[in-house]
Amino acid sequence: MKFSITTDDANQRLDIFLTEHDVAATRSQIKKLIQDGVAVVNGKPAKVHQFLKVGDVVEIIKTTKQKIVTSVATGPTPKIIHEGKHYIVLSKPTGLLVHPTAKRESNTLLDWLTVHHPTIKRIGEDRQRGGIVHRLDRDVSGVMVVAKTQKMFTSLKTQFSNRTVEKHYTALVYGTVPQETGDIELPIGRNKEGQFVAHPRRQGFKFHATDRVAKTRYTVLEYVKDYTLLDVEIFTGRTHQIRVHLSAIGHPILGDQLYQPRKKIFIFLQRRIKVISLPRIFLHATTLAFDDLNGERQTYTAPVPPTLTTILNGFKR
Repeated sequence: MKFSITTDDANQRLDIFLTEHDVAATRSQIKKLIQDGVAVVNGKPAKVHQFLKVGDVVEIIKTTKQKIVTSVATGPTPKIIHEGKHYIVLSKPTGLLVHPTAKRESNTLLDWLTVHHPTIKRIGEDRQRGGIVHRLDRDVSGVMVVAKTQKMFTSLKTQFSNRTVEKHYTALVYGTVPQETGDIELPIGRNKEGQFVAHPRRQGFKFHATDRVAKTRYTVLEYVKDYTLLDVEIFTGRTHQIRVHLSAIGHPILGDQLYQPRKKIFIFLQRRIKVISLPRIFLHATTLAFDDLNGERQTYTAPVPPTLTTILNGFKR
């Protein structure tokens, strides 16, 4: 694959140029391709931030898409639940980052989407996110929707903003949750260390001006020994919202390395509960409901993965 630089492309950075000219990769992957000598300028190795001049010849000396497929294939792979003209619904596995952060990670969900749907990187408002309008934490699995057209992206963004998208999760938490159902409406902000925390209100007002309003509703599904299996619905989309809220009310999620109890023994209502080490967090997005472009409500589900059901069944023995 070769490109001859014209006046329209001159003075543009090499990595940005390749991102915008049908090379099926994110900028983080293109950076690696340039560093590996796969993308060259005038037949010579190039620098990621090299600026192009009129007459330069940019060449991909290996099949970029095949290289990306090989790279993505080494990581967790999402499962397609439904695919239509305007959107794709999938089940994200645990361990898969949704999109690159400032660290420029590769092998993300966006990388996988770009390989299978190269045009998706042009959807939305940010090429580093493609048609992605919401996300799940890396270690959280479950159902997601990704827009394939700009019209659907705008519609989904509006629905998420208006909080009309229905999102349910399954979580296994420490302790016996006393109420069968309850709402958690603690604003979420950061502590001095920068970690997300839920702050109590002061006389009806937010604890800190920078705290963001958050609402989570839980319903008890089952009591399993010293733990409680919950259905969790979120009405806002704050970072780590479920994890922060459940930890704040004294019921952290099993396997949560960030918000789990600090000690080996968790004390709940004077009962000593051993903190369990799990291979992943016991949190899974089970249901997602939104309106399609015809205004019809669509609901999609992703069953709890075998890894978590095996853990749950083990506690029941």
